[in-house]
Amino acid sequence: MVEFILNLILLKEKISQIEWSRSDRRYIHLIDVLGVKIGSEIDFGVENGPRGKGTIEHLDSEKIKISFKWNPPHAPDFLPIRLLIGLTRPQTCRKVLEQATAMGVEEFHFFGAEKGERSYALSTLWTSDEWREKIRNGAEQAFASHLPSCMIHENLALAIHELNSQSDIRVALDNYESTTKLTSSFSNHNGRVCLAVGPERGWSPGERNILRATKFKICGLGTRVLRVETAVVSAIGILGSGFRS
Repeated sequence: MVEFILNLILLKEKISQIEWSRSDRRYIHLIDVLGVKIGSEIDFGVENGPRGKGTIEHLDSEKIKISFKWNPPHAPDFLPIRLLIGLTRPQTCRKVLEQATAMGVEEFHFFGAEKGERSYALSTLWTSDEWREKIRNGAEQAFASHLPSCMIHENLALAIHELNSQSDIRVALDNYESTTKLTSSFSNHNGRVCLAVGPERGWSPGERNILRATKFKICGLGTRVLRVETAVVSAIGILGSGFRS
């Protein structure tokens, strides 16, 4: 079964022609999902580069050959949002990587949270290139070719130090100690945002102290307790809609 139905297929480099055999999942996707024929045009992109069209030049039961015509380069279309998030279960991080990429975040900063499991950082998600694939899948779904950066930090303090900017709008989600709703605080703003989200078990008292000391505003999304991936998507939606054009 093909696991991806995408609006754009990303390539690692800008080329004029490519050939895929039937063992390549992209061959299967083009044949079984998109039903391409000779002469069909498909949307492609280059990672951190231009978008363009691929034309099916040859197709048989063993291989497919595609030629490309690329558009001029375009500027990255990220939201000015950097996501600071505690390492959580790998299946949750996979969802966050794909969905937040699709929504347009420009950076991921994962960190080892005090209430998180240290083993999460040893998952194959992080020890292989799987995390890159999840980011790529999110970009392809969103018809985007620019990929956000992603880093893992030992703890919250080091992650915040890496951000190295005092000019950001800084907001942290917290069900228990928030004094205001995210919607009322950031309905209309202009600036680069750092959004901090804790792991499933939430922030530790020490992490809350670090957030306050580094000028994060503690906000909530309402009275219900949300899954990490749901909270991330909801907050990005609120923050993204609040940017002044």
